[in-house]
Parts: sequence; C-alpha cells; structure tokens
Amino acid sequence: MTPAELKTALTAVVDPQLAEQLIDEAVSLEEAFLLRKWKYSELDGGRFAEVAARIVYSVDSSNLSRTKSVDDCLRYVDNDQVAHSFPERQGAIHVAKVLRTIYKLRSQRGAVHVSPTYTANEIDSRLIVECARWVLADLLRVFVTTDREQVAATVRSLARFPQPIIRQYDDVPLLQSVSFTTEEEVLAHLLNADDGMTTSRLISAIPKDASGVRRAIKALSAAKSRQLVERGGRWFITDLGITRIEERINNELAAR
Repeated sequence: MTPAELKTALTAVVDPQLAEQLIDEAVSLEEAFLLRKWKYSELDGGRFAEVAARIVYSVDSSNLSRTKSVDDCLRYVDNDQVAHSFPERQGAIHVAKVLRTIYKLRSQRGAVHVSPTYTANEIDSRLIVECARWVLADLLRVFVTTDREQVAATVRSLARFPQPIIRQYDDVPLLQSVSFTTEEEVLAHLLNADDGMTTSRLISAIPKDASGVRRAIKALSAAKSRQLVERGGRWFITDLGITRIEERINNELAAR
C-alpha cells in the first residue's frame, strides 16, 4: 500500500485530517532516519506521537480532538473509570505506553530544547523510529487489515519521496535517477545498504560500465577521499561519504 492508499484506508475509520497527518509524519520520520538526520528523526517522532495519540483518544472516547495534548490523550486511555470505545482495550493501553516512550524520550533527551549535554544520536533515533513503526503497524492491524505480513510490508515500504531514490526490482536495487555520477551512485547504494555491498553486487546494481564502477570504488576509497571503507570483502560508506551523498540526494529531491 502506498502512502496515499494508507490515508484512504484510514480515513474510512478515523478522522481524515488526523489520518493524513499520521501518514505524513510517519513518512517524514522514515526519510529523516534514512538520511541519518538524528535530530529531525526525534522531532518527527514527537509529532507522530502527538497525532497518533489524538487518533487513539478520538476513537477511544468517541470525541474528536485535533489539538489535545499527548498527556491528556493518553491519560484518558489509561483511565479505567471512563468508557472506552477502542476496538481492543489492551491494544490501546499498549499503544499508549509506546507513544509515551516516544514522546518522553524526545522531550527529556533534549531534542526539543537546546542542551549542553545531549546531542541527538543514532541509537535514540533508532528506538524512536522502531517504536513509531510498531504503533503504525498496530493501528493498521486494528483499523485496516489483520494480515500481519501486509502490514509489515506496508510499514517497511514507506518513503517520503514520491519516487523513491532506490527501489528493489527482483531483489536488485536500482537508483531511480539518471543524473548521478558513477561515484554518487555507489555512495547512494551504500547509504541504502546497512550491511554494505560487495564489488560484484555494486556492479550488478549500477547499469554502467563495470570498469567505471570499479574506478569509482577505487577513487572513493583512496586515502585522499576516504568515503568508502572495505571490511570483510564488503564496502561500507563512511561519514565523509554520507555527508557528500546526503547533500546530493537533497538537491535531487528539491529539483523534483
């Protein structure tokens, strides 16, 4: 399911504006995490929690609110002295706990405020994005489909880009731009590959002359460049390479 299809499916059961906001924030969070923008991952995670909390509250209380705070929304869900309409009582309680984790971590770690002791980092961002994925998956399970495989595939496929930079075709990644240089294509693929890639895998993924791909790898891994590093027969992107390709991807997206 595409982000547009997700919005359509959710609007059948929850407020259309909240449904649209939820998917937009989830997609924004995924993009920030993919581009290793840890601070923005945490901020986007907080906004996702706000929208998700309002959805859960609105369904659970049968009272639509597009502005109620996260704490107020979740306090209602936790209250055993009021009526509850969420389809699964325990499900709502679990979602509330995870949303509170996202929101409190984002606030207390310092992502919202200037802090002399904290810098947004990958570990915190990874926790936030995985929690947000779980919440989205559970809401889809409750409101859209009970097919857990479809839910998992849908959450994995979320991307902000109208046309993703890299898409898999028969398990072979393809960069969906013809304007990147060979070096930039190598960097883009490795940014997208958590486990690195072998030279042969890069050659099969990049539809250019194999010798040119090898030259690009050699240049990027040279001492004066240091944008790639080889470990165990696989190539990995370094921070220098990440900085270069992030800027290139952002320029590509801005031009679309």
